Amino acid sequence: MKDKRHLLAIALCLLIPLGGMTGCSYDYPEPERTPTAVPAPATASVHPYNNLQVLEQEAENYAELERLLRTSPGPVLLYEVGPLDGPLRGFGKFEEVPAAGQYTVTAACVGASGARIYIGQEFPGATFQPVELALDCAGATSQVIALQQGYVFAHLLLPSPGDTPWTGAVGGVRVTGTV
Repeated sequence: MKDKRHLLAIALCLLIPLGGMTGCSYDYPEPERTPTAVPAPATASVHPYNNLQVLEQEAENYAELERLLRTSPGPVLLYEVGPLDGPLRGFGKFEEVPAAGQYTVTAACVGASGARIYIGQEFPGATFQPVELALDCAGATSQVIALQQGYVFAHLLLPSPGDTPWTGAVGGVRVTGTV
């Protein structure tokens, strides 16, 4: 009998706060939006390339870039190419490194100068020090780097602002090694 009373008392103690809160309502008024005199400008979308001469130049540059990047032997771990100018420029890519070891990074650009490729890995607690390859577009640049098991990134950085004219310049990176 005493246990039943004890259980009943606990149940009532739990129900009383719930009953008290059922009548509560909260009102969080939001500020009313007033119309502005000037409508917000529409965001400009990226238009497709429409200059055939530049498209042809870009296709030739990609073919030359592929030739330059193929000089590094071994299985490909990471490969990425992209435009260096125009509305859609640059790139960034991650790939998984299956095993620690020495890997060759080959980078090149065609039709421009001053591009930089950063490649590296991030690990918790470790100092972040990506490898920087400066590209002069006279040929491919290669460097052997040590990679640990995990993920590696490659990122193309351009020194000029994003509003440069579209010329068809391209750049790329290829990481190869014994996998």
